[in-house]
Amino acid sequence: MSLDLITFALKKGVSLLLVPSGLVFICLFLGFFISPSRKWRNLAFKFFLLAFLIYGLAGTAPVANLLIGSLERSAKSESTAIPTPRAITTVVVICGGASDDMDRPASDRLSPSTRLRILKAMELCRRNPAIKHLVIVGGCGRPGGRCHLSEAQIAYSWLKELGLPAGIAVSLEKKSRDTEENIRNVAKVLRQNPSYLVTSAAHMPRVLLFVREMGLRVHPVPCDFRWSRDRWMPWDLWPRPANLEKSDLACHEYLGIAWFWIKHYLTKVI
Repeated sequence: MSLDLITFALKKGVSLLLVPSGLVFICLFLGFFISPSRKWRNLAFKFFLLAFLIYGLAGTAPVANLLIGSLERSAKSESTAIPTPRAITTVVVICGGASDDMDRPASDRLSPSTRLRILKAMELCRRNPAIKHLVIVGGCGRPGGRCHLSEAQIAYSWLKELGLPAGIAVSLEKKSRDTEENIRNVAKVLRQNPSYLVTSAAHMPRVLLFVREMGLRVHPVPCDFRWSRDRWMPWDLWPRPANLEKSDLACHEYLGIAWFWIKHYLTKVI
C-alpha cells in the first residue's frame, strides 16, 4: 500500500470522526467501553453527556442553519460579485458522490448533491448557446480507487438519458478522489480559459481556495442550497437526523478549509 493511499485514507477517516455524528459515536463508544469499570464510571457519564449535548445541538435547525449558512452566503456573494464574462464557452461541474451498485439505474446511483449539480450544469448549457464544452469531474472517492465506473461516467450516463443539448462536447475527468485533485486535474484541461464552475453552495468556498491558488479563471455557479430562511418554530429545537446531516456537511467543509490553510502555512514554513 502506497504512502499516498495511506495518507488519503487517514484524511478521510479523520474527517469522518471530527464531524458532529462522528464525535457522538466516539463519545458513546468510549463511554460504553469504560463504563463497566467503577473507577471510570464518572468519566463514562461525562462522555454520554457530551454525546447528548453534541447531538442535541448539531441536530437542531438553528445550529445546522448557522453552520451551513455562513458557507452558502459566502458562495452566493462570490457568484454575484464577479461579472459574467461573455467569452465563456465551457461549464465545469464537480460531482459530489455516487454509489458503485451496478444493479441500480444511473439516476439512483448518484447522490442528491450530484444530481442537483448536473441539473444546474445542464440548465446553463440549455440557456446559453455560447457554451460548447461540458467537463464532468469526479473519479472514485474510495481510498483504494476501485470502482466499476467513476462518478463522472455515471453522471454522463444520466445526462445522456436526460438529453444533452446538441453541439456540446463532453469531457470526463475520472481520476480525482477529492476536491484538491478535482481542481488540479481540471486545471490541466482548462489552463487559462474562462469557465463556469458548478458545485454545491456549501462546497464552493473550499473549491475557490484551490481555484485561486492555481490561478484559474472561473465564474462560480453555486447550487444545492441547504440554508433555510424559514422562521424558526419551537419544534425546530428538537434534534433531527436531517439537521445533523446538514451540520456534518458544514463541519466537513470547515475542516477542509482549515486543512487547506494548514498545508498552505506548512508549505511556506518548510
